[in-house]
Amino acid sequence: MKSILLIISILSINLYGQNFTQNIRGRVIDAQSSSPLAQVMIEVEDSLTGKYSSLSDQNGYYLIESVPTGRISIKISFTGYQTQQLNNIIHQSGKETILDIELFENVTEMKGVTVKGNSKGILNNSTISISAKSFDVEDTRRYAGSRNDPARMASNFAGVVGNNDSRNDIIIRGNSPQGLLWRMDGIDIPNPNHFGAMGASGGPVTILNNNVLAKSDFITSAFPSMYGNAISGVFDLQMRNGNRNKHEYTGQIGFNGFEAGAEGPLSIKNKSSYLINYRYSTLAVLQKIGLNFGTGTAIPFYQDISFKIHIPLKKNELNIFGIGGISNIHFESDGKTDSTNFYSGGNQDLKYRTSMGVIGATYTYFLNANMNIKTSVGYTYTGVKTKADSVGGNQRVGVYRDQSNTGRLIINSAFNYKINSSKQFNAGINLQNLYFDFNDSVRIDNNFKSLRNNSGNTYLLQGFSSFRYRLSTTTTLNLGLHYQMLTLNQSQALEPRVGIVKILSRKKKISFGSGMHSQIQNMQMYFLQTHNGNEISYTNKELDFSKSIHNVIGYEYKIQKTLNFKSEIYYQYVYNIPVTINSSYYSAINEGTDFNTPGTDSLINKGTGTNYGLEFTLEKTFSKGWYMLNALSLYESKYKGSNKIEKNTAFNGKFIYNLLCGKEIKINTKHTIAFDTKVSVAGGRRYTPIDLASSQLFNKQVVFEDRTNDEQFNTYFRLDFKATYRRSGRKITQEWFIDIQNITNQKNVFLQGYDVLKKDITTQYQLGLFPNFNYRINF
Repeated sequence: MKSILLIISILSINLYGQNFTQNIRGRVIDAQSSSPLAQVMIEVEDSLTGKYSSLSDQNGYYLIESVPTGRISIKISFTGYQTQQLNNIIHQSGKETILDIELFENVTEMKGVTVKGNSKGILNNSTISISAKSFDVEDTRRYAGSRNDPARMASNFAGVVGNNDSRNDIIIRGNSPQGLLWRMDGIDIPNPNHFGAMGASGGPVTILNNNVLAKSDFITSAFPSMYGNAISGVFDLQMRNGNRNKHEYTGQIGFNGFEAGAEGPLSIKNKSSYLINYRYSTLAVLQKIGLNFGTGTAIPFYQDISFKIHIPLKKNELNIFGIGGISNIHFESDGKTDSTNFYSGGNQDLKYRTSMGVIGATYTYFLNANMNIKTSVGYTYTGVKTKADSVGGNQRVGVYRDQSNTGRLIINSAFNYKINSSKQFNAGINLQNLYFDFNDSVRIDNNFKSLRNNSGNTYLLQGFSSFRYRLSTTTTLNLGLHYQMLTLNQSQALEPRVGIVKILSRKKKISFGSGMHSQIQNMQMYFLQTHNGNEISYTNKELDFSKSIHNVIGYEYKIQKTLNFKSEIYYQYVYNIPVTINSSYYSAINEGTDFNTPGTDSLINKGTGTNYGLEFTLEKTFSKGWYMLNALSLYESKYKGSNKIEKNTAFNGKFIYNLLCGKEIKINTKHTIAFDTKVSVAGGRRYTPIDLASSQLFNKQVVFEDRTNDEQFNTYFRLDFKATYRRSGRKITQEWFIDIQNITNQKNVFLQGYDVLKKDITTQYQLGLFPNFNYRINF
C-alpha cells in the first residue's frame, strides 16, 4: 500500500497545471425510425456555464469542441423525447469521443414529468423484452480476465458459464454453445474465432477486435422474431463508424496480438469514413520467453483484419464491412502426456489450420421520416484442414484427415415502420444459400474410412414480422412471428414470440418473455456417411430442426441511481434433438465444446431436454471511480437419449458465481491508474468415468456408458487481478495493463483421458497462473 501511495505522489508532482482537451461529436437519431433529429441539446452535464454544449443540425450531427479530458457525463434532451444520460464516459486526448445517440419519443406528454434513460441499460434492439444486456468496448477492456474478448466478457453475466480456460464457448443456461447465433451488422456470421471447429461457436482466440466494435446486444433467452436459426442465445454485434472529420490511429500489443488501426474521413463534406484494424499473433513470442499459456509446446500462428466503410447518400446510407482471419498450429508428439496441452495428446502429431471470413454491405433506404428498408448482402466462409497422426517409437500412423469448407451467400432485408410514438411494425426476410465441400476420413482397422465426401448447396429461408405496442409510458407489448425452412429436406418451423415489460414505479420493473425457437443441425451431421458393405447411405439427411420453447420472468429493482438488482427465473423445454435409432445415451444436445466433427449416424429427432434455473444480478455501474458486478446462477440441465433415461447434460454445472469490481484513481489530468479483480466459482465440468480394465484390454479409452455425465470434477475456482495505468498527453493517450489470471495458480481439472502409452488414466489441468500484458496508444 505504501508503494502505491508513493507512485501516486511522484506522478502528482508539478502536473496539475496541464489541461488537455478533445472534441466530442456524433449524431442523434430517432430510435424507432432511425431518422435524424435536429435541434437536440447535447451538453456536458457538469458544465455549469453551458460552455460545453451543442445543438444537432438538420442531419442530426453535433460537435462540442475542446472539452477537458477525463470521465465525463452527457445529457441529451429534446422536446417530446425521453431525456437520456450517458455517464462516466472515458474522454481521452488521443482520440475524439464519438457518441451516436438514439432517442425514444414519449408516448404521451405529461406536465412536470421528465422521463430519463441511462444509456448503459438501453438496448440497440427496442423489441427485446427480457434476458438481454448491452455492452460496449469499454466493458471488454475493463473486466479482469476478459482478454479484450467480447465472448469472455459475456461469460461474466448471469446465466452464462465460462469455466473453460482453453476456449471462449458461450454456454447459456445449460444449452450447448452450438445453439448461439452470431450476427454482425445484419449478417449471420460463422464462428468468429481462430482455431474454431466448423459448426462450433467458440475457440481459443477471438477474431473479433474490440477496437472496431460499437455498443452491441447480448440476449440469453426468448429473443425477438427477427432472430432465427438459434435455440440458446444471440450475440448481435455492431461495428462502429470511423471518425468522420479527423484521421486517427491506434497501436496495440498484448495477448491477442500486435495490432495497428486507422480511421478517418473519406470525404469530410459528405461525412463518409473508413475504419480498419489488423492484428498478428504475439503468442509465439510469449512462448519463446518461457510463458506458458495453455497450448503445450505448440506455437499458434494467426492473423486477422476488420474494416468498415460508411457512406451517407443524401437521406440514405451505405455501409461496407468485413472481418477475416487465418490460423494454424502444429502439435508435435513428445511421447508423453502434456498436462498443459488441452488440444492434443502427447502421442499424437496434429496439424490444424482454419480460416474464416465475412464481407457484407448494408444499405438503408428511407421512404420517409417514419419508414425505411434496411437490406444487407453478405458472403461468409469457413475452412478447416486437419492432419492427425499417432506416433509411437519410430512408427507414425495416420489417424484422421479433414479438408472441408462451407460458405453462405446471405440476403437480409427488413422493413421498419414507426406508425406513431406508441406503435412500431417490422417485417423482413433472410435468404441464405448454403455452400459446402466436405472431405474427411478416419482410420479404422488399418484402413481409412470416409466420413464425408460431399459438395453442393442448399437453402435456408427465413421470414419474420413483429409489432411493438407501447400501451402507456409504463407498459410495452412485443409480439412476433418467425418462419424458417431448409430446402435440403423441407424442414419447416413457425415460431410465435411474445414479450411484455411493465414499469411498476420509478424503481421497479417486471418483464416476461416466451417463444418457440429452432435451429438446423451442424451441416456436417446431415452428410455423415453410413457404410453397409460397399453401399453408402446418408441416414442423417432427413433430420428435422432442433427446437426449444423458452419461458422467462424477470424483476428489476433500482436500489440507487447506479445500483441495480435483477432476478430472472426461466424454464426451457428442448425437443426434436437428434438421438440414435437404437437405445443409447447419445444425444446431440451434448455436442459443441471440442474440436470433433459429428461422427454418429442413424439419428432421429426424438431426444428431449430441460433447462431451468434462477439468476440474480447486483450491479453498481461505474460511478465515483468504482464499479461492481455480482452474478449468481443456479440451474439444472437434463436430457433424455433414445433410451428415455434422464441424465445430466455435459453443461450441467449446477451453479456459477462471478464477482467483479474495480477502482479507478484519477491522479490528475495526465495520469490515471485502475485496479480490477474477478472471482469466479462454478460447478466442475461433467464427465463420464473411464473403465480402466476395459481400456487396458482393448488398448483404447473405454468409458462406463451407463454413467454418462454422472460424475463432476471439483469446483472450479479462479481469481484474476488487473492493474492499469493510463497516461494522457496533448494529442496522445497511452495505456498499459497487466492482467494476472488465476493468480492463486489453482489447478482446475480440464479432463481425464486414457493414455495408451502409460496404460493409465491421466488428468489434464486448465490454465495455471498466467500474466497477460497489453499496451495501447491512440493518436
